[in-house]
Amino acid sequence: MAPDTPALSRRSVLRGGLTAGAVVGTGVTLPSVVRAVTSADSTPADDADATELRVATWNLGLGANLFSLFSVEDRADLARTVGDLYESIGRSAVEARMGAVADELARTRPDVVGVQEAALVRTGPPTESEATDERDAETVAFDFLSALTDALDERETPYDVAQVTTNADAEFPGRVDGRRVDVRLTDRDAILVRSDADVSVTERSAATFAEALVFPTGESRTLRVDRGYGVVSATIDGGRVTVVNTHLESASERVRGAQADELASVLDGLGGSVVLLGDLNDGPAFGGGAYETLSSNLTDAWDAARPDADGDTCCRAATLDGPGALDERVDHVLVGSGLAATDAQLVGVSEASRVRTTVDGASRTLWPSDHAGVGATLRATATAEGSADAADTTPVPTAENGTGTGDDATGTETSPAEPTTDAANRTARQSNGTADATTGDGGRTGDSETATESPGFGPLAGVVGVVGAAAGLLRRRRDGAE
Repeated sequence: MAPDTPALSRRSVLRGGLTAGAVVGTGVTLPSVVRAVTSADSTPADDADATELRVATWNLGLGANLFSLFSVEDRADLARTVGDLYESIGRSAVEARMGAVADELARTRPDVVGVQEAALVRTGPPTESEATDERDAETVAFDFLSALTDALDERETPYDVAQVTTNADAEFPGRVDGRRVDVRLTDRDAILVRSDADVSVTERSAATFAEALVFPTGESRTLRVDRGYGVVSATIDGGRVTVVNTHLESASERVRGAQADELASVLDGLGGSVVLLGDLNDGPAFGGGAYETLSSNLTDAWDAARPDADGDTCCRAATLDGPGALDERVDHVLVGSGLAATDAQLVGVSEASRVRTTVDGASRTLWPSDHAGVGATLRATATAEGSADAADTTPVPTAENGTGTGDDATGTETSPAEPTTDAANRTARQSNGTADATTGDGGRTGDSETATESPGFGPLAGVVGVVGAAAGLLRRRRDGAE
C-alpha cells in the first residue's frame, strides 16, 4: 500500500462488522414453558408440547476473506480483487451451505430463528465512479436468505420471514470472468418463524444504533457504517413475546459498547419476557464489554443450562474448508426475568454437518458457516406467567431510525445503511497497524481485545473503509498528475 494511504489497522478494519444478529423475545407472556434453542445433537421436542418455545441463532457467514483488499494499489487491482472475492463467495457453495443450515433447522425445528449475515450479492453494469455510495446493481447472484428459505421448503419444514434488517449496502467495481461489472454487497439479518409453530407475529420494526464507525473515504468525505437491530412482537399460545435480532460492531470496542448500552436500554423498556439471541462479538471470557452490559439484566442461557461446557462458537477460516476448531463464545442466547433456560446446544459443529459438494468441477467439503449456531430451551416461570397484563401494553420500539422494516425477504430500507464487516481470517490476528477510522462522535477506533476475528460478511465495513481510502488515493494521484 502506498505510503500516503491512510493507515488502517488490518485487525481493526477487518473486524468492522455492520451486521446485527441477535434475536430477542420481549414483552411476551408465555405459556407455562418457553423452549428456545435446539442443536444438531438435540432431539426435537414433541410438537404437541405447547409449553415450550424453541429458538436458535446462527451467523450464516459470507464465505469470503476480504483481507486481500488491503493490498489494493489502483483501480484495476481493486477490480481484480473484488472479482476474486465475488468468485470466492461462489466457491463457498452458498446454496449447498444454506442447505446444510436448513438440514439442522429441519431436524431440530426451532420455532423462531435469528440469522445474521444473510447476504444479498448483486451485480450490475460497470460505472466509472469511484464513489462507494452509489448502489444500482440489481441482478441477484447470491441470496443467502432466499437460499435458506427455499432449502427449508424442500425439506418440508417451511419458515416465514418475519422481519429483515438491512445493515449494509455497498457497491464496488469488479472484474468477473474477464468482464467489468459492479458488485453490490448487502448485509442483512432476519428473524424466521416456523410456519406451523404456534407463533403469530403482530408487530415488526427495525432501528439503527446511534453510534457507528465513520471511515474517511477521501480528503473531505466520510462514510458512516451503521448497524442496527430488528424487533418482532408475537403471540405464542395466547401469550406475547418480542424478538430482537442484532449483530454488534466488531471493529471497535468503543462503538460496540455504545451499541450494547443502547440495546440494553431498549430491552429494559420492553418489559415482559425477553430473549436475546445473536452475534455480540463479545463474550464472558473478555470481561467489561458489550456482553457484560447486556447480561447484567439478562441471564446467559448457555451458562445456566451448560455451566461446565465452553460453548465456543467462533470462528473458522473464511474459506470454510479448514479445521472446525472454535475458540471464542460470541454468539448468545440471553433471557430476561420470567424465563429459565433448561437446555442449550450448538448446531453445525459435528462432522456430519459439513457440506460435500462440487464447485467448478472440484470436490469440496465445507462447514455450513464460520460460526456455530446456538440454541436454547426456555421455560416460563411464575413471574412470566403473572406478567401477561403488563406485557400486553408493552410498546415495541419504532423504526424511526430503522434500516429496514422487514416486510419481505429482501427487506425494506427506511434510510440508507452503509456496509460493514465482521473480520478477516485468523491470520489477521497477528497483523499490526493503527486504525484511521473514527467513531460516530469522533473517537478513535482501536484494536479491540474483545472483538472476534470471524471471517465473513462482517468485514464489509472494513472493505468500505479500505475501498474508500483507495478511491481517495487514486483521486489524489490523478489530481497530482494533472
